[in-house]
Amino acid sequence: MDIKFIWSGNDAKALVYYITDYVTKSTLAFHDMFALAQQGVKSIEQQRVTHSIDSAIEKSRKLVLRCYNMIASQQEASGVQVASYLMNYDDHYTTHTFRNLFLISIENYLQGELSKPRLQEKDID
Repeated sequence: MDIKFIWSGNDAKALVYYITDYVTKSTLAFHDMFALAQQGVKSIEQQRVTHSIDSAIEKSRKLVLRCYNMIASQQEASGVQVASYLMNYDDHYTTHTFRNLFLISIENYLQGELSKPRLQEKDID
């Protein structure tokens, strides 16, 4: 076991950088990802011959999805990741609880409330 005393802020920053870089490193090299994306592009081009009805947006969506699936299918998962997923553990923790805001409903409510005085002014006139 490697134990080291952290003497300064620079040492602490370097250690945090090292740990973060180690934990988030990709299992695939860049050239491997590029080759997988190229395979995705080739498969989309082969499909293009048979299906030319799709719009440009739909073709782009299919291309991005195909490339993502090609790369994600080759991604390795650690034992900790697999165990966490199988045991339904959270993948992040927060100190706050978040709520959804339905902005269109709020806007409609405010517009209705703000228009009431205007309608009352018209009724008085």
